[in-house]
Amino acid sequence: MYKKLSNIANRKTIEREMGVNFKFPRLYSPSHIIDGEKESTLSIITMDDPDSLSFGIWGLLPDQYEDDWEDFQKVHNTLKVSRKKLEVNKIFQEPFEERRCLIVITGFFIYHLYSGSLYPYYVYSKEEKPFCLAGVYNVLEDGFITVSLITKESNGIIKKIQNLNTDMPVVISKRFYNTWLNNNVDKLELDNIIETSSTENLIAHPIAKEFFKNDILYESMLDPVLYKNIPKV
Repeated sequence: MYKKLSNIANRKTIEREMGVNFKFPRLYSPSHIIDGEKESTLSIITMDDPDSLSFGIWGLLPDQYEDDWEDFQKVHNTLKVSRKKLEVNKIFQEPFEERRCLIVITGFFIYHLYSGSLYPYYVYSKEEKPFCLAGVYNVLEDGFITVSLITKESNGIIKKIQNLNTDMPVVISKRFYNTWLNNNVDKLELDNIIETSSTENLIAHPIAKEFFKNDILYESMLDPVLYKNIPKV
């Protein structure tokens, strides 16, 4: 799960909401679906450069890794890592301590299993503004950044809808952005940020299955005609 994210905000909206500018603004473009299985790029703010927006390849690679991203992901999928594994898995341990980041998105997708069929839901901010997920990253020898998002036990609206797994991305409250990127923060405070992460500012709508099969625009995702037969939860 959590192999697809969305970021449909324009560049200026993201920069205004995050309070920093893209280092390479011409490289940014909105994306209705960011597919983690296709070596996709995420907009991020890193501890190494907290005063600008950068880009990271979704799927963490070890910092000394030299082979193809796809080959590593086939062996060890690193699109996400649970809080429980952050300090016991060597791939993630140092990044969590030294290289945390904010992953900027406008929404993500969850699923509800009903009568033998999977139904996708789109989760996004009540204000329909960009928000941030907790992440960790590595910088490769060639300068490319690779990223994993952190998950925790689900709560709120995610727990209510999602019935195939029990985790959810860690949503970072805006008041904790600077703390998350602070080199001197202790682990107890980091744990508190993760554990207090909630979905109270998020809403979810069912979307048509056709959204993943065809190139349906964001404006059509919430069209009631397309999801009239989707079960309510």
